[in-house]
Amino acid sequence: MPVDPRRLLLLRTVRRTGSVLAAARLLHLTPSGVSQHLTKLENELGIDLVDREQRGGGRTIRFTPAGNALADHAGRVAEALAEAERDMEQFREGPAGPLRIGGFSVAISELGAPVAMRMAAANPALDPHVYEISESERLHALATGELDLILSERPGADGPERPPGVVEVDLMRDPFRVVVPATWPSDAEPATLLARRWITTSFGPATRRHLERMCREHGLELDSYDIGTGTAPTLLGLVAHGLGATIIPSLTLRQNPSPKVRISSAIADPGSRVLTCLHRENAPAIVHHLINELRHHAATELQHVPSG
Repeated sequence: MPVDPRRLLLLRTVRRTGSVLAAARLLHLTPSGVSQHLTKLENELGIDLVDREQRGGGRTIRFTPAGNALADHAGRVAEALAEAERDMEQFREGPAGPLRIGGFSVAISELGAPVAMRMAAANPALDPHVYEISESERLHALATGELDLILSERPGADGPERPPGVVEVDLMRDPFRVVVPATWPSDAEPATLLARRWITTSFGPATRRHLERMCREHGLELDSYDIGTGTAPTLLGLVAHGLGATIIPSLTLRQNPSPKVRISSAIADPGSRVLTCLHRENAPAIVHHLINELRHHAATELQHVPSG
């Protein structure tokens, strides 16, 4: 019986993500739906592809040797399909087909989604797909052709290098804001504010480095506690209850407004981050058009000047 290529690609995604649950999230399917496709693929081939004792739920899935071999073939199928799509682009009169964008939540909601939907409204032949996935998954999906463009943040000097064959383009500078409890008195001097308690996260090490630098400049030692990989709502919730001040990107604050916090202007320049997009070197014309639209949206709708 012929093998359904869609199930091959699903098998590949399950191996890449490590579990049925993670694959289901990425593919926008239910976990039971993913499991059913795997079972049908095994029935088509008459071969066990996964270890039944390790299968299902959020647990790591274990492949049989046959399953790993077939997943390798599925990777080559995905690359061939992506190459075919790129080749067909030259025969189209205008941009058409899927436009696949991955990124983190703020970049997706503030940049990726509105721009992709506006482009699709102007050209109904476009079919945008937007995914919120981790940085490592985004880079892998870009390299294999599952994504056309990813929205990211330019790493610091000590950050990881981008993989070969990937081009990074600056989109906009997102300034940091100093956020304090609304009940705190105004601080006219930076040193007065810097001497207070601060809340940091391991997810945003750049902001902590900025704080440490500013404290050194004023002869102070940073008084802070790290809440781990806390989300923006958690961070702002702690600030709102008076547990300390924090530094947060403007777009993140825009997404999480709170009447119990306020922006302090005591520190004139707390720093910024640069939002970027990444694409393959051989990206089709529609990707470059998307980049231009993203930069235009950043400059006009978000009131930030594109960096670089």
